[in-house]
Amino acid sequence: MKEVILYYLWQQQAFDREGLTTTDGQPIIIHSVGILNTNAGPDFSVARLHIGDLEWHGSVEIHVKASEWRHHRHHQDSAYERVVLHVVWEYDQDVYRSDGTVVPTLELRSRVDSSVLFRIQSLLENEQPFIPCAHLVNQVPAITKITQVERAAIQRMERKAVEILELHKRQQGDWQETAYHGLLGSFGFKTNKEGMQQLAQALPLRWVRKRYHDSNQLANLLLHQAGLSKYADGEEVLSLPPDLANRQLNLSVWRYSRTRPANFPHIRIKQLAVLLKKWQADVSWLLQIHPPTYYAQQFRTEATSDSAPLGNRSIDTLIVNTVVPLLTAYGLFYRNDAYQQHAWSCLREVEAEDNKITRRYAELAFPRSSALDTQGILELYQNYCTKKQCLSCSIGATVLKKQSLFVS
Repeated sequence: MKEVILYYLWQQQAFDREGLTTTDGQPIIIHSVGILNTNAGPDFSVARLHIGDLEWHGSVEIHVKASEWRHHRHHQDSAYERVVLHVVWEYDQDVYRSDGTVVPTLELRSRVDSSVLFRIQSLLENEQPFIPCAHLVNQVPAITKITQVERAAIQRMERKAVEILELHKRQQGDWQETAYHGLLGSFGFKTNKEGMQQLAQALPLRWVRKRYHDSNQLANLLLHQAGLSKYADGEEVLSLPPDLANRQLNLSVWRYSRTRPANFPHIRIKQLAVLLKKWQADVSWLLQIHPPTYYAQQFRTEATSDSAPLGNRSIDTLIVNTVVPLLTAYGLFYRNDAYQQHAWSCLREVEAEDNKITRRYAELAFPRSSALDTQGILELYQNYCTKKQCLSCSIGATVLKKQSLFVS
């Protein structure tokens, strides 16, 4: 038995609730199961239920065995004093709060039909290589898919925003330097993201501001710091201070194998140099509210003898992976919802991403009308489907309900 299954059983009330009592015989009436807590502390908060003659408002803690309460030292943690019910699969001992009072316990082992567990295990242990519920997802209403995809898209935006806020902290609160680092990371696209992030450290924005007037010189400087000088046009890089010279990257950080020529790192670096000259090394526009067409125009350049312009797909990717996370983080930092709402609307207006993952979900009738949908699909795939988090997914929950899972 896994705890995540118990979370699901409690949240969905997928057990026999007739004559429900605690282990010491007190009747239980569940009015609200509470809200699943993904942070530290009890598993479910703001639950409401009757135990005996009293109505309780508080938290619910869940374990496979009751004795895990002590193993996890909850009896010494004041955060668990507000637990009003301990839900366990197997009751093997009484448990106590830090103040010494007994925590009422509900044992589920005798209240769950074996078919419930069989169907849950069948879903979680499914050997489908892509989506565990692929053979059953046709039973799920379109609105459930749309809602789960949007929920996943929000989670993806928030997760990326948290990464930006951590980067902002490392940059001592400098938003332009933060935007520069975020931009370079995105310019590595999927294959060379880590190398471009290291390049931002090797050549900070303050140095770009000194050299942006000549995109050729700037490209050479970026290539030099990237350890890719062999792709420069032959001009020597002016002497650099020792602390900067010592940051030069090793060629091994770059990936050329199985990479399309358009994505070769030296090509992307030259494109970046052209754009930084165009912007006069001012990346503050990445933190401002503009129509998506404005962001797209900012990423467009004319072709030169040494640098091809970015394609429309690449521009869309940069808007999704640079502009949207920066705006979301900026809005969170300043507590201004307008930035998050604008980031959301940008995703709705950018074209859907086209890759083997989004195509596979589209075959299963998942929405794919904009980048909002495809970002949600990518999050769904990476953090739900591949990790078999079916019980935390409304699609998985619906699939199980359709399978006559619940005990009446």
